[in-house]
Amino acid sequence: MTSVITNTSAMSALQTLRSLNSGLQSTQNHVSSGLRVETASDNAAYWAIATTMRSDNKAISAVSDALGMAAAKVDTAYAGTDQIVDVLTEFKAKLVAATEDGIDKAKIQDELAQLNLQAESVVASSSFNGVNWLTTDAPTHLMLTDDLTASVISSFTRSNDGSVAVDSASVNLKLSSMLNTGGGGILQKELGGVGDIGGFRDTGINSTAHEGHESHHFTGPATFSNTDYIEFDLLVDAGDYSAGDTFTALRIDKSVIDDALQTTDGTIRNASDMRKVLDKVFTDNGVPATANELRFTGSLGAADFEIGSLETSGNEGSSIDITGVTSDFGGVHPSGFALGLEDAPVSNHDNMYPEASIVFGRAFTVSEQASIYFDVQVGPGSLQTYTIDRATVDAALGTSDGYVGNATDLASVIAYASAGSGLAVTASDPRITFSADRTLYPEAGNRAARVSVGNVRSDPPWTLEFDLDEVDVTSSSFSIDEYITGVEYMLKRSIESASTLGSLQSRIDGQTQFASKLMDSLDSGIGYLVDADMEQESSRLAAQQTQQQLAIQALSIANSAPGNIVSLFQ
Repeated sequence: MTSVITNTSAMSALQTLRSLNSGLQSTQNHVSSGLRVETASDNAAYWAIATTMRSDNKAISAVSDALGMAAAKVDTAYAGTDQIVDVLTEFKAKLVAATEDGIDKAKIQDELAQLNLQAESVVASSSFNGVNWLTTDAPTHLMLTDDLTASVISSFTRSNDGSVAVDSASVNLKLSSMLNTGGGGILQKELGGVGDIGGFRDTGINSTAHEGHESHHFTGPATFSNTDYIEFDLLVDAGDYSAGDTFTALRIDKSVIDDALQTTDGTIRNASDMRKVLDKVFTDNGVPATANELRFTGSLGAADFEIGSLETSGNEGSSIDITGVTSDFGGVHPSGFALGLEDAPVSNHDNMYPEASIVFGRAFTVSEQASIYFDVQVGPGSLQTYTIDRATVDAALGTSDGYVGNATDLASVIAYASAGSGLAVTASDPRITFSADRTLYPEAGNRAARVSVGNVRSDPPWTLEFDLDEVDVTSSSFSIDEYITGVEYMLKRSIESASTLGSLQSRIDGQTQFASKLMDSLDSGIGYLVDADMEQESSRLAAQQTQQQLAIQALSIANSAPGNIVSLFQ
């Protein structure tokens, strides 16, 4: 049916044309923008995801820029630290050279001074954009300072719950600082050092004593007739705390000699015979002594004879003394002749007490961070450990700075710390002597209280006690070996710092590469979501343009139908 009022074909063609025009416009937008999802109306979910990812990509780009800044800081600090390692290596070599005999230490010191200035220059120059990780301005020593943390941005992350965060890598500048305002940098001294503890550190005393004894040179031989004799008195175990026992008119004659030697001629031929005869005299008269001492003479065949206390008298002393020597040989020998008994002892030890001494070394200060420990055992007492700290020093010396300046000071501190142990500590500068307290242990000789002092150690065990700029091989403040040890310690810490910075360098480089790859991945992911397939869109555009032409032609045909009806009435 054909109607001049309602053209159904034209309406249908027009609707088709409108639909085709809409699709054509969308395809043209895709082709012109290159985006399949350009606005939220195109695909709300994909648009939201792509928009978020674009925002993240910009943040990661900013992180990448920050990583570049961080890399520059770390590279600068590493370069400076690496140079310090070279300076310290050369410094150590100069110190080793200074140990050679005959070398001009003043010239070596000039070279060391220049190396120190070079180190200070390197530290001051290791700055990037005003940031210097090799120098810090903490007013306190770094050992007393909280961590000095410097941070560099390392990454941007988005968690599964949608929260975002900027991560950073931290550097503790206490570990990289070469010079600090309040001290404690790698090139500066540490706290708590006590050095050789004034010479006390290597103490290892285990002192004992032995019985009183003396030796005499044998002046025989001699043959005794029935009327010949020698008489003498013997004082045994007299000392500061006891009067001792006196044995008088001890007699050597022919009968005693023949009985002691199992002979019949009354002859004492050598020192060995003299020992036997004296031992016979001591035994017969209940004298607590022996003639078989070998501490001086060493063997029975020696040219001397020796007598000593048996320490069985009950007296606190340990001694032996010959007095009152008389003799009668009927004119065969000079008056007073007594085979050597009449002469002063060749060697004599009486009333010995265990004691040992050390020589005071370098003055030192016990800081609040340091403690010294040592073990003491006196006589039958148990081994005890005693402590010296800052409070001990100040209490013993009546001071407030923990300074121990000489042998007298150190002796007072040790005595104060070990009070109650029975240890006596005395000083005669520069020596410090350890012994048992004789008011507690008056016995001498073998019975005297043994004295043990040792196992001296400190906490910390060792610390750097000088700054690099304090090294002076022309002075006696420290030995060259101590300087070498200290500089080696600085070198070790510098190498450790360089290693840490190198690890951070590697981490930042890796993170920079990852950030670049991550941005590329995000770009690619966004493209998968919203980018148009240009080949597909191009083909669709051509098809839609053809359909548009066909739709226009169909509309034209449909619009021509009413005109054909009008022509029927002409």
